[in-house]
Formats: sequence, structure tokens, C-alpha cells
Amino acid sequence: MMADDPSALRELEHLNRLYAMLSGINRAIVRSDDAQSLFTEACRLSVEEGGFAAAWVGLFEPGECQPRVVARAGVSVPAPLCGSCGEAVPCPLRAGQPCRIDDLATDLRAAGSHDVALDAVLRASVALPLRNGGELVGAFGVATGPAQAFSEADLRLLEEVAADLSFALAALHREQVRIADQSRIEFLAYYDAHTGLPNRALCERRLREATARGEHLAVLVVELGVFHDAARLFGPGGAVLIAREAARRLEAGLPQAGVARIAENAFALWLTGLPADEAERETAAATALRIGELLAPALRIEGQDLYAAPFVGIALHAGDGAVEETLREAVVAAGRRHGTAAAGYCFYANEMANSSLRRFDLDAALRRALDHGEFLLYYQPQVDLASGEVTGAEALLRWNRPGVGLVSPLEFIPVLEGNGLIGAVGEWVLDEACRSCRDWQELGAAPLRVGVNLSARQFRDGDVGAAARRALGRSGLNPRLLELELTESIVLQDADSVIRCLRELRGEGIGTTLDDFGTGYSSLSYLQRLPVDRIKIDRSFVTDLTSNPNSSAIARAVVGMTHSLGMTAIAEGVETEGQLSYLRRLGCEAMQGYLFSPPLPGEAFRTLLRDGRRMARSDADPAWDRTLLLVDDEPNVINALSRVFRRARVRVLATTDPREAFELLARHPVGVVVSDQRMPSMSGTEFLRRVKALHPDTVRIVLSGYTELGAVIEAVNHGAIYKFLTKPWEDEALRAIVDEAFGLFELAQQNRVLTERLAALLDPALPPPGRHAAVQRPH
Repeated sequence: MMADDPSALRELEHLNRLYAMLSGINRAIVRSDDAQSLFTEACRLSVEEGGFAAAWVGLFEPGECQPRVVARAGVSVPAPLCGSCGEAVPCPLRAGQPCRIDDLATDLRAAGSHDVALDAVLRASVALPLRNGGELVGAFGVATGPAQAFSEADLRLLEEVAADLSFALAALHREQVRIADQSRIEFLAYYDAHTGLPNRALCERRLREATARGEHLAVLVVELGVFHDAARLFGPGGAVLIAREAARRLEAGLPQAGVARIAENAFALWLTGLPADEAERETAAATALRIGELLAPALRIEGQDLYAAPFVGIALHAGDGAVEETLREAVVAAGRRHGTAAAGYCFYANEMANSSLRRFDLDAALRRALDHGEFLLYYQPQVDLASGEVTGAEALLRWNRPGVGLVSPLEFIPVLEGNGLIGAVGEWVLDEACRSCRDWQELGAAPLRVGVNLSARQFRDGDVGAAARRALGRSGLNPRLLELELTESIVLQDADSVIRCLRELRGEGIGTTLDDFGTGYSSLSYLQRLPVDRIKIDRSFVTDLTSNPNSSAIARAVVGMTHSLGMTAIAEGVETEGQLSYLRRLGCEAMQGYLFSPPLPGEAFRTLLRDGRRMARSDADPAWDRTLLLVDDEPNVINALSRVFRRARVRVLATTDPREAFELLARHPVGVVVSDQRMPSMSGTEFLRRVKALHPDTVRIVLSGYTELGAVIEAVNHGAIYKFLTKPWEDEALRAIVDEAFGLFELAQQNRVLTERLAALLDPALPPPGRHAAVQRPH
């Protein structure tokens, strides 16, 4: 439709008014309790929304050939403006046909209403039959001032109004309950019962009609993020109030758009007559922002302010292809809320379809997986760092999908949480883990624990305590050997109820572990209230533990805080000897990770237990009085330095790579570090600055052929460097300086031991010097 065609614009405006009238009458149909109020409201809407000069509803009385007017609006006329009942010109209404009069001044059928109509300046009218089931019971009519005013499009819409009124009349007819019920079903096939808006089926029909002329079209689907949570909180009545208020705001604020309710929490809107250029996207985006503005004010439900949290998906239809597909694309785009910038809307892109189809495929396959026995558990051993013994395992859910193989948990667990199956699958995991743990005890090893992960939805939708008790009862496992793992995000959702549940479980002997600690919004006030036995150091902090001072500081703080609260610490994702040694030095009690073992299928884990596999004890390293670390990117310099200390009572570790140096520092009790200044991957001063943060007791020396005064001064001022020596060196002088550095290191160690002994004398509850107590909070 061209924007500069006045007649086309008037026609579009006229049709929009008729659609608004039709929508309003359908809402009246949904909400009316009696036929009279419905007829009165239909007449009012026809005049005020539809723009007609007069409207009326009449019912046929027995023996009468003309309907008796029972409701009217607009210009007042004493009788219905329809054809006469004479034998020469029979009224088409009596035959159940529409009665259309293009000019009341000349049409012979209007003889009975000629004078009245002309006096009221009415020239054209339409009357349409109303039925109750198959029986003709009355008529609905409208009139306008101009002659020849009704187009074929007008007649189709008016016929739809009459058909809808007929459905409603049948539903309200007290003497025909069966017909009323059937009519209601037929009506609800096309309209939403709570808002009176078109439903998805009728929305698709409207879209097909809108694109019949090949015009460009934008479809917007708005999802209310608050809807399902509010429905759970306030029940069906609250959900209905939310839907009605959202519908009211959308219709009132966007009169130029069609509106339909296509799902419980979703509305569809469509814009027609858009230009075929970039302005099309701009108009759609502006409408999406307007939707956000309309739904931004709080919804008041039972005295509580709720915010709709709308998100809009947009799809553009270029005038060809199935418009139903465009609606589906808008629905897919609306579902991209969490992967989109905070603009409040998202345009459909082709790659979204593959992602959504993949999710639908996973959803369907997962609904069969539990019944078909496709789930299995892997177990990752957990090792005590002091003894090296396996003390338990974390149960990890796996899905062996037929024809595909093992599917990543990162891919299928979010789908389980989204479709609500996580509750049933979670109970299966508890059962299987408890049964397996009960079998492990029969192998004759020390008692082994099993850890089972819980999701937020399990706490929200089910009774975690009851599920754990059922699993323990069916397996016969000692409750003290079951450990439930939960993340801090679960606690923050509903702290009071989670804490209450965990306390009840602790009273029954079941342990708990706080997983992924430090990766979310940690709250120490909640942590001190939590009945938690262990805290897991997240793998994101363990990965670069030996080289990143920030990760090291976090791990040290977590271990220290854990001990101060009477808990124990376990690190996950341990993959190197350096990480292991560093964690031991921090006082971490336990670990799991690929360094000892990847997650294993059930039988492989039993084999590991039967074989008595264990990790080397922390005191298994050879004892050296003094350990020196040499770091230089030139191998010949490393060889020359090593010869200097060959006869000294010093163990020499050497590397040309600072990254390897961090690993050596973590694995060995290094007292003195000698580093080159100019190295490709990292300067010596930067390397030693990190060493100071990670291993503050070491004594650090730079040995370089280059003097960068600024870097040296900065490092010395920050305490990162003890000495700065230049190449070439004197062997005796270098040995003397290193010997002096070891003296400082050993003095610091002696001072620490004395300080710990003094603290132990003042507080006998503290562990002995140099040892970290593996504190276990009592159940």
C-alpha cells in the first residue's frame, strides 16, 4: 500500500476500525453473562469503535416477520432498517440471508423505513441473521450516512461479527445447554477465553489475510518473563489477571497493530503495509521498544507489584512464503532472551532455527531416555591429600543416546531443567548413586562417600529431603555416606527454605558440599548459617593456581575461611603435580581431577577400588636442605649456573620457561629463585613479582646482562627482588650471595615455626606447627 495514496490510507484506517470493533465485541462475548448486556455492548462498540452511524439488534417474535429491536446505539430509529415483509418483496432475513440496502432513498425494500432513515441522514444499511444453533432468532444491523458504503471486505467482517454473536447467543441460551457448550468450544477454537483476543489459529488466519495482497509484514512475539513464576505464586486467577492487563495495554497502546494471544505467556502483534527497505526494521524495532514501555509499569496482583519482564522476538515477512513460518520465527527469536543484549528485542536469524530444532530433538529424546535406561553414572574419585587414599567419589550423570553415543552434560542437563524432567532424573541419580555406594562398602575398603549434585529446580519443584530418604531406604546405605552437592546460586534463590532443608538432612546424618564456591554472588552471611561440611574450590581457580596470583589468593582465602568455619576444603579440576603440591601447602584436605583419575564408569571405578590405587603421600618427596630454582631462556647460561652450585649442598632446579618455573615452584620447596631479566615470554621483574605473590617466603634474585633501572627500582621498592646481579658473574661471589639468601629464607621458616608453637601454647585447639587439621564438622 503506497503511503501517498489517500484513498488506500482511508480504506486501511476503516478496516482497522472494523478489526478493533470485532476484537472488542469478542471480549464482550467472553465476559458477558446475559444476552441483553452483550447486545447493548455490541451496538455501542459498532458505533464507537466501528464508526457506524447506527447499530441495532432485533429478535424475532413468534408470528412476526420483522425483528423486534432489543438494543440500539447511535442515531435513533424506531424500527430496524431492513427489507419489508410484503409478499412482493420478501425480507431476506426471514430466509436467513443478509439484507443489504445500498440506498434507502431508492431501494423498494426500505419502504417501511424510508422517511425515518432519510430524516436521520442514513442512506445505507446491512442486517445479518442471528442464529441459535440452526434456528433463526434475530438480526444484527448497522447503518451509515453515505450511500453505497459497504465493501465486500466490510460485509465479510460484519458477517463474522454476526457469526460470533450467534455463537455467544447459543452459549447463553439457558434452554439449550448442549448447544451452548458446543458453541463455546467452537468459539474458543479461535479466541482466547481469558482476554477475548484471537488465539494462534485465528492469528495465523489474520496474517494470511494481511499478506494476501503481497505486502511486507512484521510479526512481533512478546513473552512475559514473569508469567510462569507468578502463576505458581498466585495460582490460575493471578495468571488470568496478568494476561488481561497485558492484553489491555497492548491493544490500547498499539491500535495500529493486530494483537493475539498465542500462548499462556506470549502475545503476537503484526504490522502491515511496511516499506520494503531498512525502514521496515526500524519500524519493527521501534514497535518492540514501545511494547517494552507499555508493559514496563508494575502489574498489581493481590497487593503485590509484579514486573512483566517482556522480551520481543521479531520476524519480517517479505510478501512471499508461508506467513505461519514467519510467526514461528518470531517465537524462536522471542526465546533468545538470555543470549541477547539487553535491548529488549531480537530479530530472527537463520541459525536460530537449527539451535531450536536441536533443542526440540533433545527434549523428545530425553523424555524417552529414562524409561529406556539410557542414563548412566560416572564416578570421579576424591582423594585425601594427606593420606593419598580414595575417600569417595562424585556421581556424574551421563547420557548414552542410541545412535549418537555419550552426549555432553552441558548440552542435555539444561534441557532437563527446562522441561521439568530434572526431578525424575535427579531421583534416579540418587537411587543409583546410593546403590553403587552401598556396593563399594562390600569391597572391604574404608567407608567411601558418594556426592550427588542437586539443581535449583529440584529444590524449587520437589522435596529433596524426601527423595534422599527414599533413595537411602531402598539402597540400605548409611546416611553418613551420602553427600549432597549444591551451588551457592541455589542457596540465594530461597535461602531460608534451603537452610531449613539442609539442617533437617544433617540431623539425619546426610552431609553437604557447597560446589562452585566463589563463582557467583557469594554471601558470607548465608555461608555461616549453612549446615555445610565441605566447600569445593572451583576448577576456574585451580587451573592457573600456580601462576596467577589472583587465583592463588582466592584459593588461599577459601581454604582459610573454610577452616575458620570448621569445614574442610576440596579442590576440583586438579590436573598437574604443581597444582597438587600448592593445594597441599595451602592446607586443602582433598582433591578430584584428571591428575589422579578422570570420571569412570561404575565397573571401572570398582576396579580402581579393588586394586587399592592411591596417590603418593605428601611426604614422599625426597628431603633437600636447600632448593634453588634457576630461570634463564639461554640453556648455556643454565648449564654454567648449575656447575657453580654442583658441589654446594643445594638441590638445583632449572628451566628456560617461566611458565614451567611456576610449576616447579608449586611442586618443590624452593627457597631461592635466580632469574634472568630479559626473557621472551615474561620479564624477570614481572616473573619475580608473581613469585612474591604466590610464594612470599622465597628469596628472589635477578641475574642479567642488561640494566633497566626503572624496572629494577620498581621491583625492589615492591619487595619483589632481594638482589640485582649482572652478568658475567664471579662464581664465589654468586655462591656467597645465594648462601646468604638461603640464610634469610631459613630464618623466616624458623620464625614461622616459633610463631605457630607460641600460638599453639596459647590455644591448644590449634593444630601442631606445620600441619593443617582436617576439620570435619559434626553432623
